[in-house]
Amino acid sequence: MVLLGQYAAVKARESTKADGAPPDAYGTYNSSASVINAIFLVINTFFTNVLKAARPALYIPSIQFTIFTAIGFTFGPSQPTMEYSYSFVKELLYTFLTGQAIATGVAIFVIPVSSRKVFFAEATQLLRGFQALLKSQSEFLAIMRQYGSCADAHSQDVKSLRQRRAESLKMSLQRVISLSAKLQADVVYAQREAAYGHLKGTDIRDFYRLLRGVLVPISSLSTMTDISERLYRNRESNNVVAQSGEIHEKASGDGDILEDDKEDVDLDWQELVGSLHESFETVVQILDDAITHVLVLLKLAPVPISSSFLIRRGKSNSEDSTGNVDVEKGPRVPKPGDLKFGHYLEKEINDLRPYRTAQLQKWAGSKGVKSLMHKSAAWAQKDAVNGLGDQVLVRETRLRRQLSLVLYMEYLGYSIATTILALVQFAEAKVRDGTLSKRRLITPTYQTIKIWIKGMLFGHESKMSAEDTGHESEPGGAIRLGDALKSPRDPEHLPPKNSWQAFGDRVRSASHILGSDAAQFGVRVTIATMSVGIMAYLEKTHTFFIKQRVVWAVIMIIIGMKPTNGSANFNLACNIVFSVGGMASAYINWYVADGHTTGVIVVFAFSMAFWFYWAARCPRFLIGIVVGALTQVLIIGYELQVRVLGIAKATSTGQLYYPIYELAPYRLLLVLAGSVVAYIWTIFPVPITEASVLRQNVGRSLFVLAKYLSCVTTTVDQRIHDEEGDVSIKTSPGRRLQDMRGELLDELILLINAMQQNLVDIDWEPPFGGEFPKQAYSALVDEIQNTVQYLTVIAYCSEAFSKAHASSSTWLSTFAASRDRSRHKSHKAASLLTLLAASVAENQALPPYLTVPKAVHLSAARQVEARDDGAADDILDVTNLDEPGFRALGVIEVASARTIDGMNELAQIVKDLVGEVDFSFQIGKAKSS
Repeated sequence: MVLLGQYAAVKARESTKADGAPPDAYGTYNSSASVINAIFLVINTFFTNVLKAARPALYIPSIQFTIFTAIGFTFGPSQPTMEYSYSFVKELLYTFLTGQAIATGVAIFVIPVSSRKVFFAEATQLLRGFQALLKSQSEFLAIMRQYGSCADAHSQDVKSLRQRRAESLKMSLQRVISLSAKLQADVVYAQREAAYGHLKGTDIRDFYRLLRGVLVPISSLSTMTDISERLYRNRESNNVVAQSGEIHEKASGDGDILEDDKEDVDLDWQELVGSLHESFETVVQILDDAITHVLVLLKLAPVPISSSFLIRRGKSNSEDSTGNVDVEKGPRVPKPGDLKFGHYLEKEINDLRPYRTAQLQKWAGSKGVKSLMHKSAAWAQKDAVNGLGDQVLVRETRLRRQLSLVLYMEYLGYSIATTILALVQFAEAKVRDGTLSKRRLITPTYQTIKIWIKGMLFGHESKMSAEDTGHESEPGGAIRLGDALKSPRDPEHLPPKNSWQAFGDRVRSASHILGSDAAQFGVRVTIATMSVGIMAYLEKTHTFFIKQRVVWAVIMIIIGMKPTNGSANFNLACNIVFSVGGMASAYINWYVADGHTTGVIVVFAFSMAFWFYWAARCPRFLIGIVVGALTQVLIIGYELQVRVLGIAKATSTGQLYYPIYELAPYRLLLVLAGSVVAYIWTIFPVPITEASVLRQNVGRSLFVLAKYLSCVTTTVDQRIHDEEGDVSIKTSPGRRLQDMRGELLDELILLINAMQQNLVDIDWEPPFGGEFPKQAYSALVDEIQNTVQYLTVIAYCSEAFSKAHASSSTWLSTFAASRDRSRHKSHKAASLLTLLAASVAENQALPPYLTVPKAVHLSAARQVEARDDGAADDILDVTNLDEPGFRALGVIEVASARTIDGMNELAQIVKDLVGEVDFSFQIGKAKSS
């Protein structure tokens, strides 16, 4: 590209000279050549920064390309002939390639760290994180037993302990989520890498999918902190009431639970949660060893020396200290690393389910709880004489809710166990088939390379689109797709009817690209670059630009530009601080060694190690640290270059020579000038504030959340009624919804991460006008994240319905036939989220009299009506606990209730932020004296 631009510039220079005239000397100014180079710089800067903004994965290559073109096109006007141009570009290219070759050689031969090694190290950390998270969950579950006692719950010690364990659980969860995010980014490179090892790319992919399978239930179980907070608040106010078959929360009310019944309430809760904790603690001990077993088999950890894992639920190892087997103690318990451990783990998991079922049924029978949920017809038949009926209903409601909460936590714990069992079986299978017995040369497959190239060119795979008619041929009949599964509609254009209209749609897509946020960022960077770079193309400033190395100010503009005001302020502060640090480090580097070349190089090596140690430890300050290190490199490198080449040759390009005590301040000044110019063009002419970006992200996330809610609801309905079809077929309803759920969830995760970063960067924005309601937006982001988590739990647990139908479950078929599908309420929740999204994104008041639905039609458990023969009552009876899919109903019911709670919070916060279309007024009466 640089050669092309300089070739055009040389030809333009030649066109302005008379025939037969000798060529200009190096550095001679020519306006035509300057214009051509300026045009090429503008075009390359714009499109490179558009690509950088649209494809963050190409950030580093785009920076290198921009630096190369910036140097090439700012020195381009000085090249009088193509011979000079070839020589200049050759030296510049060799400089870049030499640096990359040295970096590649060091990466390969000096303490090599492959992508596979990074992946397995992170996978090991993630598995260790699972162990720590399980222990934190067990400890927190222990403290939840105290919520049943008023004295314990309100004691300061219990409150403090609860807060500490909740914080510990949240920190453990955050570490796991952070590690999983890193793993998601690195697994792609680990699959593509050629290596000499054990696991192939497909094995790494399967291993990663199993790890992701553990992540969903183990992170979902951590919602017990949110549930416990609600339990604690409810317990403080005694605010559970029963109205019209639904459970609501009042702001106050002391008569909901009789004073004489409080002791029974405490005992009920402690008994139920106590038995759950005992079982969960046992499972955690087993799963801890199971994870160690996986690490040992995959050669990610050594065989543990400790024998604490040999004690299991009152059973001990049958070996004595000499290694002999004691027949009276029974069979030996397998150790981690033993290929029989998988069978042992599977047996323990299978034995636990009937054991817990018997415990729960016994508890429910002793409390008179027959059904998991209320039916609306049953509520109308309750006796309310002297208020006693209400108290009975409250007690039954409380017991059912407690049972549902325990089923929620137990089901997720069981799911964690089964997903870890799948990991164990994977590891044992790789040992048995010889994969882990010897190393072999592993190369990426053709399909992997194809996906790699496609991803670089087009980003992620495009979203799923359907046929224009909305129909797809499927065995067994035609399927009509909903609008959300089709291509998005254009309110200004009907779908194309011929090839010419289709071509016009493609042409119009170019205008969308040029009007995108990435293009706007590219324009800002280009203008900022040319505001300084123009000096290289004007006759009076061209020489000054070259002599004083102003090109480095241009490079700092390209590196330092950020899209938003808050991040620009942070970046400016970092660049200033680290640039000063780089100058100081250069002085120390030079004068500590007293200017001796050998000493300078040795100290320089330690300096670079210091800089990039902190770059690895503090990635948030990466750009600033690189700027500081670059400042030192330029100063020290130039002085050493002059020593080797001599002053005459070092200044042959037109740059002036400065001793180090003058060069360092000049470099610092150029870096600061570039950073300041980048900052100015970030906030001028119209600043893109973090607040506005955060508001738009919140609006977008609420809209995507509405789509995710509808998608999850439809998924649950399909699975209950066995309408998914074959998910291995891409066009089946279940597969379409599965792909759509994955896309929506990925988008929500990206939006949540972006909003959390916005909340961090917003502190760097200068306050103008009223204070930004950061607390309200933080609460919005938290509620969105919680709602996403509960909806993910619902989608995950609904897989039990598909498995139940596969096993020909009579109970689930009866339950599905008893549901009234005409009573959908989920559309009300989706409509509410859509209204909230539009109000936040467009800064418009909410419509008047907006109500939050009291129930989301997800499990539809409350829609089962009691018939005269009592059949509906039998469907939800606790005697069906072991029926496939029954426990999933309890989990979905709890998650649905928490989803509604979250929507109430979201609606209230948005109403406080944007207001309501309300023209009513009240006239207050003056108080009489």
